[in-house]
Amino acid sequence: MAKRVILGPKLDTAASTNLRDELLRAEGEDIVLDGAHVDMLGASCLEVLLGAVELWRRDGHSVTLENPSPQLVENLGRFGLSPDLIVEGAT
Repeated sequence: MAKRVILGPKLDTAASTNLRDELLRAEGEDIVLDGAHVDMLGASCLEVLLGAVELWRRDGHSVTLENPSPQLVENLGRFGLSPDLIVEGAT
């Protein structure tokens, strides 16, 4: 069973360390990112998420993004990404 990680509403620079730590606690497991509550996604947390996707893929585990909020989808679009692309890994 995958570990569910509920993404907070404000994923800015201040939140990036906590996000990284929460993701690392799930290292070695498949994870489901729940994006229902995200109001804002900044570059620092996006970098953490993309790094986690790369690490999980390299280790043979899956990352799934569920319930992306409209704001999360919009913020990803500003970076040229989509919800599908974030879990596939952007290179």
